[in-house]
Amino acid sequence: SASSKAGRKKKGKQNQNPAAIIAKLSEEDKAKLESAKKLNESIAKLEKDDKLNSKERRSAKRKAEAIATEETGTAATELIEWYEKIVPPAVNSDSKGKKIPYIVFVGQLSYSTTSDQLFGHFHGTLGSEVIKEDTVKIRLLTDSKTKKSRGMAFVELDSPETMYECLKMHLTHLDGRRINVERSAGGGATAKKARISTYRESQSNYISETMDSILSSFIKNGEIVPEELDEGVIGLCKRHSATVVEAALKEYVEEKKERKIKKETLGEKEEEEFRNPSAFLTHMIGRIAEEGINNSSKGRSSRDKNDD
Repeated sequence: SASSKAGRKKKGKQNQNPAAIIAKLSEEDKAKLESAKKLNESIAKLEKDDKLNSKERRSAKRKAEAIATEETGTAATELIEWYEKIVPPAVNSDSKGKKIPYIVFVGQLSYSTTSDQLFGHFHGTLGSEVIKEDTVKIRLLTDSKTKKSRGMAFVELDSPETMYECLKMHLTHLDGRRINVERSAGGGATAKKARISTYRESQSNYISETMDSILSSFIKNGEIVPEELDEGVIGLCKRHSATVVEAALKEYVEEKKERKIKKETLGEKEEEEFRNPSAFLTHMIGRIAEEGINNSSKGRSSRDKNDD
């Protein structure tokens, strides 16, 4: 039937092998792919080199990343993510051809948090297009004797795209706790430890680059001036999720505009708290992180005004 043919066509497209995808790339992207491949192989080689200590491994990794970035004009973390979407890691299928899911580890959970609540947290933030019941499996780790939660979970996903989306949940708040969301690593103890270390460093660099990009966009738009915020609050931004920081910055800018209008039209004096922009933004980040983006007191007050 036509529907079955469409289904086979769609399925065939989803299962398209890397070679077919690569063949359709532009010459520029093929060169980019080659640089990404070299970087990926270099990192894998460094992870297996037991002769290197941690400092030497980090230094060699940064050098390899710098070369790849210079060749492609793309940040190393983004380059690796792009490469793995085109050429998925070999570890994603076993010797029998059975698909092994992409997995993220979630730590620092409240002992009272359930699998359903964790799913709801991911679903509510990332949306139903990313987090679906049939493509996400949550395994809450429990004590073998008491059967109570150990405050940790593994989230199994069906694609690298979904996995990287889930990494955005790192440092978000759930049940009064700021949770950790990291890539899980398989293999032997030594290889696993090295891989986790690499993943964490890569994720840390990605978060730092993302925050710099967010702050730069506000400066570029003239909403925040350079040097307006001190290093302390910028460092704080990098310890929170991008969604929280972006929401706090938007609220900060709106509040700044409102106060400027009041001062110019009504002659009101500037409040003491806002004379220290960094302290004011610090307060906003803490409040939004604790209350949630959609439930912050600023958001509630705005909705209440609209209802009135």
